Amino acid sequence: MNPVNAVTFKTLQFNVLSDSQLEDFHLAALELLRRTGVRFFNQGALDLIKEAGGYISDGNLVKFSANMVEDAIASTPGRIVLSDRDGQPTMFMEGTKTYFGTGSDCLNILDPETGEHRKFTRADIINSYHLCDALPNIAFVMSNGIPIDVEYDLAYDVQMALMLEHTTKPIVFVTNDLASCQRAIDMAATVAGGYAALTEQQHILLYSEPSSPLQQTETAVDKLLLMAEYRLPIVHSPAPLMGGTAPITMAGGLVLALAEILSSLAVHQLKQPGAPFVFGAGVHHIDMQAAQICYASPEFQVTKAAIAELGRWYGIPTWGYAGCSDAKVMDEQAALESMLSVIMAKLSGANLVHDVGYMESGLTISYEMIVLTDELIALTDTLTKGIDISDDSLMLDEVHSVGPGGQFLDTELTLQRFRNFWYPNLLNRSIREQWLEAGATTLGQRLNARVKEILKEHRPKPLEKEKKDKLQEILARAAEQVIATKVK
Repeated sequence: MNPVNAVTFKTLQFNVLSDSQLEDFHLAALELLRRTGVRFFNQGALDLIKEAGGYISDGNLVKFSANMVEDAIASTPGRIVLSDRDGQPTMFMEGTKTYFGTGSDCLNILDPETGEHRKFTRADIINSYHLCDALPNIAFVMSNGIPIDVEYDLAYDVQMALMLEHTTKPIVFVTNDLASCQRAIDMAATVAGGYAALTEQQHILLYSEPSSPLQQTETAVDKLLLMAEYRLPIVHSPAPLMGGTAPITMAGGLVLALAEILSSLAVHQLKQPGAPFVFGAGVHHIDMQAAQICYASPEFQVTKAAIAELGRWYGIPTWGYAGCSDAKVMDEQAALESMLSVIMAKLSGANLVHDVGYMESGLTISYEMIVLTDELIALTDTLTKGIDISDDSLMLDEVHSVGPGGQFLDTELTLQRFRNFWYPNLLNRSIREQWLEAGATTLGQRLNARVKEILKEHRPKPLEKEKKDKLQEILARAAEQVIATKVK
């Protein structure tokens, strides 16, 4: 038998749906859109649909033909490249390439200094951006928390300004209405060097949602159409709850979410054919005993894998979840659930994977959870890489040279290659005596120490003063608008 000549390197991947099941979901969603339809509470969207020959009845009930949906799929880009604040491409959203980032708008934080469960402050969200900026496997940043010491109506504006100032990484942002979405775009354009530069660099991506079941609100669609107009990427991601706002089965929840995604995409592409769109949904279920959404259930792992497969089947970049837990503190449950979700995200190949650091079913963020997940991402990168099989890696000459009964510890090739194995930064492999000498710390203690070290030492690349001043001008105008609205 001849040695292998070509390099064979297989990335581990799995599928939960067969080709025929993917087709079944597509046809079922088309039937929902044809027969049941989706209510659009947005006149701009209704005008686009009417002009395109769509079917509107009962004022705002839209029923889509198969060709309208499939034309939208065909015109959607299959690849999105996100850049950092300096315009350098860092995330290539295509195929099964996976990038991880945090989540948005948690109400609470687990204080790394005191362990207290408390409300977010402005200082906390700045610290969270510094932490994410320092971690090598956190590829993008979301807002993380809603600061209680900021005027509520300005919270999204403040988040955006602080993210632009305190990290160079790509930003996935959230806004509460059309005006705040426009201000976020204005801020990002200020930093990018203009609106054309922002569109070219794709430094920001908007997260928004339909309202399950089968409703598109005025505000959500306003933002959907605005992002299409600027040709900036958006994920318009349903979050149906099986047993609540969706059928109780995984198949039922998935087909409902799929119909909502495709209805969003159809209108988005009518507004601007070729505008970038990310395919995503969070199909959770309600734990009927706890009356709570489940972020770490096995069912959620399966449905998010199915969403990633459906998005790839359509040829559209995909959205996912990982590094999140239903645990209340950074404990064994949190570590277990983070590991499960990261492995599932890597194996399913979702491109843009968010919610790293989420605890308590999305109500609380833990900095330690973010740091742990950063380490687990590096671990799973190696886990899913597979095995390099080539003449070089099979090392037949090395085995022949050492021969029966020999040892490989001090060979030249061992010395050259032993660092190719993955080495943890926080997980401990030392013998017990070494562990005791180093302080006998638990993983939780090491995570907390690493958080404090980063917050003390890391400072992101500064934003130019002129750009910071312009961000403050936009915030000042936003405050004026909020005050004027309240006076009315």
